[in-house]
Amino acid sequence: MKKITTLSLALACGFGMLAQEVSFTNQNNLIGNFDSSTAVAVDVNNDFLDDNVRISSNGVGIDYQQPDGTFISTMISMPIQNVPNWSVAAGDLDANGYNDFVLGNGQRVSFLMANADGTDYTENTFPQYIFSQRSTFADIDNDGDLDAFVCHDVDLSHPYRNDGNGNMTLDQTLIQTLDAPGNYAAIWIDYDNDGDQDMYLTKCRGGSPPNDPLNNNAMYTNDGNGVFTENALDIGMQDSSRSWATVFEDFDNDGDLDAFIVNHDFQNKFMENDGTGNYTDIIATTGINPNDLGSWENLAADFNNDGYIDILSEMSKELYINNGDMTFTGQDLPFDGGGIGDLNNDGFLDVVRGGNLYINDGNDNNWFKVALTGEDSNLNGIGARVIIEGAWGSQMREVRSGQGFRHMNSLVAHFGLGTATTIDKVIIEWPSGEVDIFEDVQINQQLSVTEGETEVVLGGEDALAAGIKLYPNPTANQLNFSVQGMDNTVVTIVDMNGKLVLSTTVSSANSIDVSSLNTGVYFAQFEIDQRQVSYKFVKK
Repeated sequence: MKKITTLSLALACGFGMLAQEVSFTNQNNLIGNFDSSTAVAVDVNNDFLDDNVRISSNGVGIDYQQPDGTFISTMISMPIQNVPNWSVAAGDLDANGYNDFVLGNGQRVSFLMANADGTDYTENTFPQYIFSQRSTFADIDNDGDLDAFVCHDVDLSHPYRNDGNGNMTLDQTLIQTLDAPGNYAAIWIDYDNDGDQDMYLTKCRGGSPPNDPLNNNAMYTNDGNGVFTENALDIGMQDSSRSWATVFEDFDNDGDLDAFIVNHDFQNKFMENDGTGNYTDIIATTGINPNDLGSWENLAADFNNDGYIDILSEMSKELYINNGDMTFTGQDLPFDGGGIGDLNNDGFLDVVRGGNLYINDGNDNNWFKVALTGEDSNLNGIGARVIIEGAWGSQMREVRSGQGFRHMNSLVAHFGLGTATTIDKVIIEWPSGEVDIFEDVQINQQLSVTEGETEVVLGGEDALAAGIKLYPNPTANQLNFSVQGMDNTVVTIVDMNGKLVLSTTVSSANSIDVSSLNTGVYFAQFEIDQRQVSYKFVKK
């Protein structure tokens, strides 16, 4: 049986090591003239082409991207009670195929629900007071539908639980965070590579001095069973300045998430992950001025398609291009934030901001995109991790909803490839624990994947017999099989690096004992119907 190689050390082969500058052309003549402070670059009609959405008191203005790069602009006129002049996020709450929105401002939160064909919306407003700078969608309880987490700048933040039909309920038991003000920005990430969603809360209490506990950034680490424990100090991520936003990306392509934090009253920080989920500030060697303070916005993406993720922020240089060695080169742009997506489907990332459409002029570098449709997971695949591998190394992206101040980025995972011309493997790790693997994939295309489509291919072999489930997942002791009659089946357990850690057989109770395993993510491999199959599970 072949090993499952989940991550490999990224090399410079195929990627340029010199910063390639990026230029944009404003093509706002292609889109509608809709008033709004929001900038949402997200597919809303399920054709996997990023659209430009603007929400105002007069309704929802949508520029629907067409396959030829043009737009059809439509204004859905309706009174919006809760204009999202502070925060917005998009995702399909009721799984009807059309994306909905959470809207936040200085007073209230509401959910804007698309109808059955996406031609109209209904706004459901919550009465509780909340000053929301950032809003997010994530499957917080991992039950297959999207929940919401809305930051509260002056009090305890608000989590909203989804009943599976898009009905949202304010529920503080969904994730229990510190009952304190200064909650500025949340981001859902798997910083410790254990297969579940953690949440980093960037905090800023206005008027408070550095080292005020109200400014302590917080990491809420998921135990795999939906219990979150705050441990930012333990892992080196408790920045005590007035932080406004944090981006997490694999800036050095080594298989873990690093972080860049922008502050207002003390130095910015660039936090490198050591591979175990512990962080060290290396900003002094990055080429980014730690004293370039005052940014509200902080975003990241690979704008020049060289295979390394760049930083778009409100610093003195708006774009910091990743040189591929954890140093960055600053470049001036005519804008310092906005919704990021591929608005002309050419493989290069563009930016929408208000009524401006900044189209990336591109270069000769290659690219690759992955668009997801969940089955057991939420329909958008939010929370999924996408990994691509080749002789040149590996890259990783996570699908997230709700990054940006008044902005929302594409839900399509985007990769620059530089001069690399081959992708050996594409791995999609879904929130449900299912894994899809594609091999020998063509570059310069968007791959649309439905969860379970490949039934987990191991080195090109067929896999996963339909209907088999492993439960509970995560598990502490026993791992049960949903299909009866598997007793005496030999099961091998490998870790994320493909190392064999356990060989056992299914008991007469249709289960195996995994209590001896350390906490982490594993694959259970066995043969059924003369096929080698593999299932991902989490040992807690």
